[in-house]
Amino acid sequence: MFASIEKHRTTAQVLLALIGISFIGFGASQFSFGSNNQYIVKIGDQIITRYQLDNAVRANQGATREAVFRQLMNRAYLTEGAKQLGLSISETELKQSIVNNKNFHDANGKFSTELFKQILASNGLSEQQFLESERETLLLESIGKILGSNVVADSQVAQFLNSTMAMRKIRNVGVNPQAFESKVKIDDASLKKFYDANQKSYTLPQAVQFEFVRFSPQTLAEKETVSDEEVKQAQQDVQNSSTNKREIAHILIPFGSNKDKAKEEAQKIAKEAQANPDKFAELAKKYSQDSDSKDKSGIIGEFSAQGNLVNDAFKKAAFGVESGGVSDVVESNFGYHIIRAKNLGNATASDDTAARDAAKLKKAQQTYTKLREELSAAAFDDSGSLKKAAEKLGLTVQTHSEWLTRDNAPAAKIPNAVVDALFSDDVFDKKHNSEAITVDGTTWFVRATQTRQQTVQAFDAVKERVKGDFVRSESARLATDEAKKILAELQAGKMLALNWSPVQEVSPEQAQGNFSPEAYANFMKTIPKNGKPAYVLIDNLGAPQLIEVQTVKQAAAADVETLSTVKQIMLPVTERNAMAEAFMDNLSKIVKTEQGSEKVTDATE
Repeated sequence: MFASIEKHRTTAQVLLALIGISFIGFGASQFSFGSNNQYIVKIGDQIITRYQLDNAVRANQGATREAVFRQLMNRAYLTEGAKQLGLSISETELKQSIVNNKNFHDANGKFSTELFKQILASNGLSEQQFLESERETLLLESIGKILGSNVVADSQVAQFLNSTMAMRKIRNVGVNPQAFESKVKIDDASLKKFYDANQKSYTLPQAVQFEFVRFSPQTLAEKETVSDEEVKQAQQDVQNSSTNKREIAHILIPFGSNKDKAKEEAQKIAKEAQANPDKFAELAKKYSQDSDSKDKSGIIGEFSAQGNLVNDAFKKAAFGVESGGVSDVVESNFGYHIIRAKNLGNATASDDTAARDAAKLKKAQQTYTKLREELSAAAFDDSGSLKKAAEKLGLTVQTHSEWLTRDNAPAAKIPNAVVDALFSDDVFDKKHNSEAITVDGTTWFVRATQTRQQTVQAFDAVKERVKGDFVRSESARLATDEAKKILAELQAGKMLALNWSPVQEVSPEQAQGNFSPEAYANFMKTIPKNGKPAYVLIDNLGAPQLIEVQTVKQAAAADVETLSTVKQIMLPVTERNAMAEAFMDNLSKIVKTEQGSEKVTDATE
């Protein structure tokens, strides 16, 4: 539901796409600290610190550190640009925007403070974070209005359709680098020069071998014994537990223009679902107006009785029905709900095995807490031996005898927090026991047994490897030179006897899936003229490949509706290229920028 808030923010979305980072949670106040030169860069009055960058990298998983830094810089430039344009958003404008937002309106079409808070809570946002986000969104809209909106011509639409849909008839021929290996001249001087230029490839990263103790309530539960009385108590606890989780599904019937009619329809559906709960998924798909859940059997997620749900009536119904049962009609600000809820893996009065397991786990929780405290104290008292500390408490020490680096840690399934501890000064340099590290309910204690600092391997030690890399590199270069020569001759109109592949038709989508972004861009620019084929040279995983584009089949003429739709798609793209990018580029030239003492990355990263 919250995602729909952005549907009315077209102009803002254009600029958000340009700077490539979500503003939610990164309000203007984030740029207000940093004393003297304790920052990475200062753009106008906006300061970007190492602390901010670390937080932004964590919030934008999958993006490179450099890319996130560039996004933060663009954001700072945009903020300065707004100031130069004399733009600001008053408290009145901000409040009015929120009050006018239909996502926060109740069934009577009025702003609901309760609904506003519910939606923010369900998305993990504080009011201050949302206000900052909304203020910046409005600021982007203001900038967009000043930049103006471009008009997309029909000719641009035709070009867009051809670039995204037109089929191309092509054939290709590769130039195999291996055919040039015999032509590579090898001597020690060339190999040493290559080694010196590529020392990063022959650098062994910082690494550690270590021993560890790992335990969790689940692993400890296997060793616990419980009495019949404890099992009975576990059964009762599960029945009464406020944290009893349920999978909750619903069918939503909005009020629409006739609230009474909507309620009548909801009651009819509820009666049908209650008569046959197993058909609930089918009924949800047929009747529910919640687009996010109707195709998922109506399921909205897993919740505990302590969790946030739509309202109190919804929660009471969801946890009031028997597992697998269907509720009566429940009203909320969104309309009428029919709810089905199922228990998730909890013991019942008749499930002795599950109850026994629950009793063991409860007992293990107490053992776990005590053991964690005792091992922490023992590991601290004898910081140079994890084995002695573990043996005192009957725990087994395991070893990781392979060299662990930060890069191969994910493949070894070592959690980030454990990796950070292993490469800390205390563990890596001093070989002390770590403190307790708890990740996803599992506690680790680690101690380094062997460490290796980052080091460049000597030339003589890796000479054979250097030789292989050098030959491959030179072969690829010679193959590319040969391909460039062939390309020039083809473009000059010469007929060459080449081992072309069979002719095939490919779509831009297929080409994009097979080529790198740079190769794809070059391929799409290659257009036959005057009935003659066009040629392009691309790199295909280190092997040069020549492509002959024989024809480009023009896309069919678009009807009025298609033209309108495509123009809506193209408009943000046109704005981004023609206006927004130019605006940002100009800001980078005129806004004063100062470098601070902090760095984007450490030298050892």
